[in-house]
Amino acid sequence: MTELLKICQMVKVKGASDLHLFPDQPIFYRLHGAIEKLEGIMLNEDQIKKIILETSSPKAREILGRQRQVTYAEDVAGVGRLRFSVFLDKGKFAIAIRFIGEKFFELEDLGFGEGVRKIIAQPSGMILVGSPSGEGKTSTIAALLNFINRHFEKSIFTIENPVEYVFKDDKSAFIQRSIPVDISNFYNGLCEAYRVDPDVVVSDSINYPDAMDQALTLCESGCMVIGSTEGGDCQQIVDRLISCRMPAEREALRARIASQLKMIISQRLVSREDQSGRIAIFDILINTPQMKALIRNNNMAMFRSLQGQGEIAGMKTFDSQLANLVRKRVVSQKSAADYAIDKARISTGQA
Repeated sequence: MTELLKICQMVKVKGASDLHLFPDQPIFYRLHGAIEKLEGIMLNEDQIKKIILETSSPKAREILGRQRQVTYAEDVAGVGRLRFSVFLDKGKFAIAIRFIGEKFFELEDLGFGEGVRKIIAQPSGMILVGSPSGEGKTSTIAALLNFINRHFEKSIFTIENPVEYVFKDDKSAFIQRSIPVDISNFYNGLCEAYRVDPDVVVSDSINYPDAMDQALTLCESGCMVIGSTEGGDCQQIVDRLISCRMPAEREALRARIASQLKMIISQRLVSREDQSGRIAIFDILINTPQMKALIRNNNMAMFRSLQGQGEIAGMKTFDSQLANLVRKRVVSQKSAADYAIDKARISTGQA
């Protein structure tokens, strides 16, 4: 563990989010979204194998032997909680490590107002949280769950790959199951949720059709389901979930999503103009009656316009936040244009 501890401490103090260990190759880490090289240290395969042995459970090693890859999380003294993704690279073991945050964000810290809190307080329905990998959706889901835990008496059942943020019961009681150690996949985890009488079910991925169908069934039975999905703005997320189905299935799925969806939170991390790090921006949809009608009738042409008019209800758009950050000189106009949905309006300062 000495090698891992030394390396993690060196890059964590820099503010790194990820670490990449390959045998007999330079060590790389991710800082503010960019890959950097750690000079002066190199590990051989025996050292990497030792790290795997010292951080993994027997069950994780069994899965690694069978599937040639495994993901797990572990608390490492002197560093904190880490997520390990172990895999083979050119026949040799390698590891990608993610540093897991040590505290939960408050909803106010993320800029979420009363509209978001009202949605979380509802007894049933679907909340989708989306972002590209490494841009904060796990931290946002943890913030939502932390809010529920402190304010409501709920039974919360999570299916994660793996369990990253570990919750201590406050007003709510948690069951946290890790893929593939505790359960084999998301669909089976969502099916298993029926048997433990949950109020809130969290799925680390809801992209697979069978998982989405099962999640909607849970919503229809009276649960709140919080599901993680890929990035894009809110309209792109809805379009992708529906368009990935066979044409004959889309109308029924559109009706179910319109009925059960409560909120979508999509997010990105954008580099600050002063190069001091990145700032989170959010695209938030609250599924008002008008939005339900647009989704059900496949009238997506009005989607972003209606979303942009819904600030009182708690909605946000990427473009409005980017334009505001440009005016405040927090984000450069070039960076804003790179992340904007309507790039022409951002570039010309019309947003």
